[in-house]
Amino acid sequence: MSDTRPEELEGIPYPDEAFNTWGAATVGVDPLAASFTSLPYQPVRPHVPFYRFVAYPDILDLRKAGYEMDRFIPLFDRLEDIRYREALQLSDMLHHPNPMLPWNPRRARELEMDVRSQLHEHGLGDLPTLLRRFLGKAFPGDTISYLSIDLVNVFFWAAIAELADDLAWKAPNLSWQAEYLRFPLRAIG
Repeated sequence: MSDTRPEELEGIPYPDEAFNTWGAATVGVDPLAASFTSLPYQPVRPHVPFYRFVAYPDILDLRKAGYEMDRFIPLFDRLEDIRYREALQLSDMLHHPNPMLPWNPRRARELEMDVRSQLHEHGLGDLPTLLRRFLGKAFPGDTISYLSIDLVNVFFWAAIAELADDLAWKAPNLSWQAEYLRFPLRAIG
C-alpha cells in the first residue's frame, strides 16, 4: 500500500496532454471525479446534439435549396428534449387514432404527399429526403425502436410543415396542410 493521501494526488497532473485538455479538465474538474458524476449533461460531460453529426455535403445541399440548418434547429432541439411519456402519446396518436381528435395519421400521410408534390413543383423536391436523413441521425444504430420511428415520422411532418409555410404564399392550401401536419407536436404541448 502506498503512503500517498488523496490530497497529495490532486496536484499531480495526468501524463497525457489530451487527457488534461479535453472535457472535464478544461473546466477545472478532475476527469476521474467527473466520470462518477450522476448528472449526464454537465460541462464535465457535454451533450452534442445529433444534428451536429450531419454530413457536410447534406448541409451544402440544404443551402443550395435556400435553407440553413439554423431554420430547423428549434425543431431538432424539441426532438432532443422529448420525454418518454410524450413519445408514448405520439405513438398512440399514430397507431390508435382517437375519433374525438380532428387529426388522423392516414390523412397526415396523404397531406405529406400533397406537400411533397408542391415542393417538387417549386424545385425543392430534395429537401424532404434531406430532412428525413437528418432526423434519422437522432437514433443511431441499436436505438431504433417503434417509438423512435414514430418520433421520426411526427418530426418529419413538422419539418415538412416548416417548408410548406414558406410556400404558402404561392399555394394557399399549404398553410392549412402545414397546420394539420404540425398537430401532433402541438397536441403534446
